[in-house]
Amino acid sequence: MIALDPTVCRRARLSRDPRFDGEFFLGVVTTGIYCRPVCPARPPREENVRYYRSAAEAAQAGFRPCLRCRPESAPWSPAWLGTDTTVRRALELIHSGYLNNHSLGQLAERLGIGERYLRKLFDQKLGVSPGAVAQTQRLHFAQKLILETNLSMTDVAFAAGYSSLRRFNSATRENFGCAASELRRRKQPRGQGPGIHLKLTARPPYNAESVLALFARHAVAGLEQVQAGCWQRALRTEHGAALVQVRPGREGIALTVRLSDNRDLMPVTARLRRMFDLDAQPAEIEDCLSADPLLAPLIAQAPGVRSPVFASPFESCVRSILGQQVSTVAARGLCASIAAAADCRAEIEGESVLLFPTPEALLEVPDAVLKMPGSRRQTLRAACELFAGNPAPVDLLADLGALRGVGPWTLDLVAMRGLGDPDRFPASDLGLLKAAAGGGVNERKALLAHSEHWQPWRSYAANLLWRSLGNG
Repeated sequence: MIALDPTVCRRARLSRDPRFDGEFFLGVVTTGIYCRPVCPARPPREENVRYYRSAAEAAQAGFRPCLRCRPESAPWSPAWLGTDTTVRRALELIHSGYLNNHSLGQLAERLGIGERYLRKLFDQKLGVSPGAVAQTQRLHFAQKLILETNLSMTDVAFAAGYSSLRRFNSATRENFGCAASELRRRKQPRGQGPGIHLKLTARPPYNAESVLALFARHAVAGLEQVQAGCWQRALRTEHGAALVQVRPGREGIALTVRLSDNRDLMPVTARLRRMFDLDAQPAEIEDCLSADPLLAPLIAQAPGVRSPVFASPFESCVRSILGQQVSTVAARGLCASIAAAADCRAEIEGESVLLFPTPEALLEVPDAVLKMPGSRRQTLRAACELFAGNPAPVDLLADLGALRGVGPWTLDLVAMRGLGDPDRFPASDLGLLKAAAGGGVNERKALLAHSEHWQPWRSYAANLLWRSLGNG
């Protein structure tokens, strides 16, 4: 586990530098409270401060979350950035609420390792157990719902992953020193119309315009729409579906969500954080990329670059295969036809909504709808068979790469737009070649070699180049 530098942490907290928000937390021994480095409260004396890599570490040390700076609102990056792939995947699942409905053994099985080894990895890499991370996540999410929504305490408890109202009340009293209802009395949320309204913060700067432009460019008719600065679509969830409206802004996104089942609220918010890339570190990314004369002017024009992802790895895979050798507009139209033919629907508060097809439903779509060369149709069906009954293959890219018709460009797009890999670069993409040609890089091999200077942020470089063509 990487140790924190107390000198750097001290400077960061005293300056309240937002770039460090979420990178570490500080516990104050005289109050028993832990805070974000941007907390507006009067800075404590250094001898009374203890620094922690994550909120879970601070909570495990006996500190309670601050009710003023609200640690649950910090962009989530901290400990997992330097960890291995297994721990990162485990943390992503825990933060999406996986341990709310599954056991630690089931989490380990999904990761393809033993439970004992998973505990050992967390202890080595993070200094806390998976259960401690899950407990802190539930508490933080409950606090957010109490302060930002009008949900009843019972709904808050189950949406945050507590198995009973009694456990929720006990956790609230233990960690905040008061009842949940007392927290709400301190700051009563205002009425905001139908649905659950939340704000999901990002580490600044956040280029909301480019993120929204990308989703608009790839919007599939019937499934999603972008208008008046708002992106809307229905997402499949474990217990039904969610209808989400997202308004990106300078500080992150404003979310309105209607659900078939409130237990899906935590996974939906975690998915949207990934989709809108709220936990990126723009300062570190741009320090690396701005050293290149090809990218420096693009960063200067639009700081806060992000690399958004689609709703699921399967959806990204389908979109990428449909996009082989055709324009984005043509791929989008074909995707709309397939979604309409599959007609996967769910009900949310009495309203029927169209969802992206499941692998099983897409396999039933007739060839007449799949207007593409026969070889690509076979590739699409083979990919659906790969995902059918297994929505999260452990070795997804390796399994996809073994399919006929799936080459480097498709794999790079799935890694970037489906898995959120920050360091993929589809150098054969015609748009990227066109954008790079303006900087004197005129062919694929040269562009691929040039992109090595952008590691480990090549996905962000690709997004900058696409944006320079007006592609979002």
